[in-house]
Amino acid sequence: MQQPYPWQQATWQAMQQRIHAGRLPHALLLSGPAGLGKLDFARLLARSLLCEQTADGLPCGTCRGCQLLDAGSHPDFQAVQPEEEGKEITIGQIRDLLTWQTLTPQYGRARVVIIEPADRMNANAANALLKTLEEPGRDAVLLLVSARPAVLLPTIRSRCQRLLFAAQRGTEARAWLAERLGDAVRAELALAISGGAPLRALALVETGGMERREQLFAAFEAMLNGTQEPVALAAQWLPLPIQETLATLHGWCVDMARLKAGAADGWLDNPDLRQRLQALCEQVDLARLLHRQGQLQEAMRLARGHPNAQLLLEETLLGWSSTGGTTARRAPSTR
Repeated sequence: MQQPYPWQQATWQAMQQRIHAGRLPHALLLSGPAGLGKLDFARLLARSLLCEQTADGLPCGTCRGCQLLDAGSHPDFQAVQPEEEGKEITIGQIRDLLTWQTLTPQYGRARVVIIEPADRMNANAANALLKTLEEPGRDAVLLLVSARPAVLLPTIRSRCQRLLFAAQRGTEARAWLAERLGDAVRAELALAISGGAPLRALALVETGGMERREQLFAAFEAMLNGTQEPVALAAQWLPLPIQETLATLHGWCVDMARLKAGAADGWLDNPDLRQRLQALCEQVDLARLLHRQGQLQEAMRLARGHPNAQLLLEETLLGWSSTGGTTARRAPSTR
């Protein structure tokens, strides 16, 4: 039987109480950082609503509703996602929901739609969704999932009840991760590096991200110490996942700013690199670190589209170079 993750139990129980009381909102916005299991929670909630014999709110996995969901053919469920990686959700996809949402459920207690990532709707699609939110069909439930809710139209956010998933640094997440990795110390470090996102931490370890991180940091140190040329380093990093690389750089920049501001006794996202980060802090002032944070956030935004990855990396690294900071080029996007 499927269950929510340990750190989601309280949210799950609160949601089940609302269902039993007949107070489930017609639209929920599940928001929070990536790697917390928001989409898994939405799918489990959809299964719970469409299961014909739930036990304590959990889907049974064997009834007709559960079997149809497993087969991807439940008539009362729709999942809306970009048709291709990196593409947007289109108005055509949202318009298809308008008629479907007004129909009477064929099997379950509701007709359920999951839109993920909701922030990938283009402007026309977002405006079309407003009609559904303003005039929801009978027994219709919309579950919007987003790690970037601020990108959504304010009118969409205002018509959804928010279900916030926060970073997890407590014992439940650490124990869950330690059980899967078989190493409590490694689990705690991976969780810190991942900003308290257990699923992201698990993926980081299982895909060799911890080893890539050490190689990245050694090269980053060499660049700041003047023994590694930024453009050459960008070429070396080009085969790596660009979002992961930029997020890693951003994490180091944030920790350096914390250390530079005197938060030596506070927590860091990279506690194992404290001494090495402290040494690098001597080469840059706080204002420049804060500026670099903004540049990295913009680079991560551009990387979600279809940029020239090499130019984007070059610009990012030249910004750290004492000689390249004023000559960096802006990486063009084909979006």
